[in-house]
Amino acid sequence: QITLGRATKDNQIDVDLALEGPAWKISRKQGVIKLKNNGEFFIANEGRRPIFIDGRPVLGGSKWKLSNNSVVEVKL
Repeated sequence: QITLGRATKDNQIDVDLALEGPAWKISRKQGVIKLKNNGEFFIANEGRRPIFIDGRPVLGGSKWKLSNNSVVEVKL
């Protein structure tokens, strides 16, 4: 699994989105990408801000299946 979010001294993540813009707008754990046993990738939004997959919003607490070449955005 790959964790997306904002790194802090107490919170280590794989992709630090704070490097892309205003850090205070990104949750420490914004999202998690997981590979399922059937070979499919899913992203779970664990933050307050929506994550956009190919322009479609995935709200906090929701999951979305990723396709080949999906564009993942967290708008600030």
